[in-house]
Amino acid sequence: MMNIAATPSASSLLPLAQGKAKALQTAAQTQSTTKAEGTASASAARTTDDGKKDFATVAKDARAALDAGYQKLGKTGDIYTSFNDWQSVLGGLDRRSLHAIASNEGGQFNESERVGAQNVMDKQLNDAMGLDQATAAAGKLTSDMFLKGVRFMDSVSDEEKTSMVWAEKRAALQFSYEGRSRQEGKEPEAVDSESPLAKLIKGGLENLRRTGDPSRQLKDTPEYRQAVQLSEQLKAGLAAKSASGGRAVDLTA
Repeated sequence: MMNIAATPSASSLLPLAQGKAKALQTAAQTQSTTKAEGTASASAARTTDDGKKDFATVAKDARAALDAGYQKLGKTGDIYTSFNDWQSVLGGLDRRSLHAIASNEGGQFNESERVGAQNVMDKQLNDAMGLDQATAAAGKLTSDMFLKGVRFMDSVSDEEKTSMVWAEKRAALQFSYEGRSRQEGKEPEAVDSESPLAKLIKGGLENLRRTGDPSRQLKDTPEYRQAVQLSEQLKAGLAAKSASGGRAVDLTA
């Protein structure tokens, strides 16, 4: 997770775990008992009126692909699974499928799988920004790198854009882009998000910047609390529309 109370450090933008996932040391060890039947290619996909699979089907297919990946790997993922192994198991999935795992859509994924998927998603963001270990260690992040990150996060699925994880990353990248641009002596482009969720988080970051109180965290701001409520509303609305085969909710409203 980024340190979004201030300009994110280079290291905090790197994958959360490469090797053992420390965040999972106290997590449940049991595998999910819910298994998707058949393979991704054999599932009867439901679609919405924009021609996309509904998110429940995406999650079911991701479960099947994950189990097939375990068979090829010869073991099941757990807290000791390396980042490279997660890449091997999950590397063939698109970002929407990875988000289905990371968000535990349908309650089909255990904690190790969720963190593994989020780490792969974080690596995608790092790659889009051109951020690697050497660049991070040298602290050579540029405004252009943050701008690429903003644009990448704008390209993800509607389901991901209802999540607090997405909103915090999107807002933090914009916040860092604007600050780094001014440090470099240039005026930043206008990259305000159309998402009210990202706007609230960005407002919370600006709130923290104005107060200058290092003891306050983003979660202490009223903007963050409003964003949590809005995130749940957006998720519910999108799920209802998807279940009925209707159009997705307007995430810019």
